[in-house]
Amino acid sequence: MKQDKRICVIGGDISTTALSMGGRTEEGQEVFVSTPMLGPTKWRDQPAFDLHCLPGMLEICLEQFEAKGFTFAPKGALSWSVRQHDLTIIDRTAHTLMPALSWQCNAAKEEVTWLRQQGAENSVGWIAERFILPKLMWVLRQKPDLQHRIGMVMPTGDYLNLLLTGSPTISTSDGLSNGLLRQDNKALAAEILELAGFELEWFPRPIQSGTPVGQVKELREQQMLYCLCRRLKGWQVIADLGDNHAGAVGCGLADDWTIVVSAGTSGTVSRRCDPKLKVAEGVNCFEYYQNRLLLLMLADCAAWYNRFVEQFTRDQPLGTLDDLASNADISMLVRIRQKQVGETWEEVYPIEWSSLSLPVQVASTQLSIAARLAELVKQMINAVPDENATAIKRVVLTGGLSQSKFFRRGFHTALEGLGIKLE
Repeated sequence: MKQDKRICVIGGDISTTALSMGGRTEEGQEVFVSTPMLGPTKWRDQPAFDLHCLPGMLEICLEQFEAKGFTFAPKGALSWSVRQHDLTIIDRTAHTLMPALSWQCNAAKEEVTWLRQQGAENSVGWIAERFILPKLMWVLRQKPDLQHRIGMVMPTGDYLNLLLTGSPTISTSDGLSNGLLRQDNKALAAEILELAGFELEWFPRPIQSGTPVGQVKELREQQMLYCLCRRLKGWQVIADLGDNHAGAVGCGLADDWTIVVSAGTSGTVSRRCDPKLKVAEGVNCFEYYQNRLLLLMLADCAAWYNRFVEQFTRDQPLGTLDDLASNADISMLVRIRQKQVGETWEEVYPIEWSSLSLPVQVASTQLSIAARLAELVKQMINAVPDENATAIKRVVLTGGLSQSKFFRRGFHTALEGLGIKLE
């Protein structure tokens, strides 16, 4: 009997480096496609993305599905995981007014300080420079005349949902992780938004992540996303998850006794906890269905390693470098530190660095990153001091750097060195 290869569920991941899609048929067959991210750019010297590149990338992925012999069912469901702190600003005709500022934009330091002084964190939770709330304040300080042209402000995932369905919404996952919603009831943080100088009509209604936004509508041929809408007309669009939330779900964060560590472009450490428990300052509190997702971030993780590769290894293959690290003289390893310079991070290498062999340099870099992630795990364990908190029994390591055997061993050793005992 011929297998039905009609895809009825699609999950998309729009990251810093790629746009990827997973499809699933009614019979449970799964297929994965991906294409490199296009459109990275700068706005006021800050990292951003030109969203006009997304329709072409989406079409490439759909064509890859078809090239693998799959078609699309008449009815289905579609949802995204998108760079969690992308700031998208559109006019009243849904056209972007500027590139989408990414999570890598940390220019809003003054705004974060001011918001904290005003007590904003009492309602929206801990605020970081990469969040949409302070970044929008920073944008309007850079370009005040933009304020009169704004139609709506939203995360990029919700912007895509608007284009597909015509329904403007903000998913609670992204809204709570950007300072736009109240932590206690998931409603728009109206007092804080007005305090920041914003118009409330800029912000669409919140919608619970995982619930339907609307159906994919029919578009004219010249409109953005026409090729996707032509194939998936009538499909349900589901309110998206922030990438950290979705990544934690996908990596096995199904209980309160697990911590998930992603050693990707940025390093993230996530755990789940009961929303009634008190959480230490400095920890991001996001939504995790009916619980909370706690997150700590190492801004540069694989990005740190990539800088090392570009500067010192003459572009040798990553697999070769991993083999060199595994065979390095561990007695010669050194710890590399980082320092913040303006809005970026730089590595501080020891005096003897240039005299070390390449295997020792590779191993030292991987081990230094592993040690920083392990320190964040320790901080995360201490982030919920309540005696009723569930003890951590498992740490799941994922992300690009986790492919290195030496990195995995170094991370495990670093955890043990910090006294973290797992079952």
